[in-house]
Amino acid sequence: MVCVEVEHLDKSFGGVAAISDLTFKVQEGIIFSVIGPNGAGKTTLFNLLTGLYRPSGGAIRIKGKDIRGLKPHEIASLGVTRTFQNLQVFMNMTVLENVMVGCHMRSRSGLIAGALRLPSVLREERRVREMAMEALEFCDMADLAGRDADSLAYGLLKKLEIARALAAAPGLLLMDEPAAGLNDTETLMMGRLIERICKRGTTVLLVEHNMGLVMGISHGVLVLNYGRLLAQGSPEEVQRNPEVIAAYLGDEG
Repeated sequence: MVCVEVEHLDKSFGGVAAISDLTFKVQEGIIFSVIGPNGAGKTTLFNLLTGLYRPSGGAIRIKGKDIRGLKPHEIASLGVTRTFQNLQVFMNMTVLENVMVGCHMRSRSGLIAGALRLPSVLREERRVREMAMEALEFCDMADLAGRDADSLAYGLLKKLEIARALAAAPGLLLMDEPAAGLNDTETLMMGRLIERICKRGTTVLLVEHNMGLVMGISHGVLVLNYGRLLAQGSPEEVQRNPEVIAAYLGDEG
């Protein structure tokens, strides 16, 4: 089954093309990486897939549904979540409270019921707490649930953002440079976590500059060059591509 299908996608800003005639597919249940230098259009692509930007042309389908014109929360309701290159963590909340925020797409209680503190709301709160704890346990962070977020080291904050995204039970998780700022040991652990996320049935779309991580865990790789497709294929095929070697991987040895 196809999870993401992009056809002849275009996005321009003031006449400058950030994404141009981009076409690719991502199968369900894999880790698919998008690589390229700064300015290649990677984050623009993520913003198009999550509804923050609207395409100038072309089509985007997630699990067969055309998402053009949908608002970000409508796309999220299709089972799409995202992590960011720059951390989006509520530092004034506990670890558990941060992850509970990620459960809002799965909660059913309305505003009036919440204001009246009806029994259904209390049951819902318990359910949300349980879902959040399950996400923390998956990320090996359950013992940190009561800690304030601002007391965590950077690497743990990265994992916290992932746990919050997983609390929404996504079918598609977009990860924007999860290894940025991590040391070698943390990067290795991050790679193992991403593989575990994929093995549990979540499709992962990854933007990452760490080529060791990308080539070590990806099932498919797409290379962008100034918003255009330069190459795509398996990690081995991409690493052998002369244009990719010259443009992006030459300095990696």
